[in-house]
Amino acid sequence: MGESVGYPPQPHVPPVRRVYSRTYRVWAHVLLWTPIAIAVAGVVGGLGLFAVADADPTSGSSALGYLGLVVWGILAAGSPVLLGSLTAGLIMLNRARR
Repeated sequence: MGESVGYPPQPHVPPVRRVYSRTYRVWAHVLLWTPIAIAVAGVVGGLGLFAVADADPTSGSSALGYLGLVVWGILAAGSPVLLGSLTAGLIMLNRARR
């Protein structure tokens, strides 16, 4: 025999929405905006170093151009970490808003 003999059918209850803490939401924003800020600062800093190095070729500031290349190289080497942090922040923010 069935277990529901004499009992009314169970109502359909929607699942309970998961609540994320404030700390979780703060970390989502940190993981989202930190790589953006680092990338923008690196690109602007590299361009600034290139501009300073190109402004006066007689003062021996060519080392600043090489420093700009090093900054961009660090950004290129660290881009997988920055992209991973950005992706994790987007996923966390999406979960927190849902």
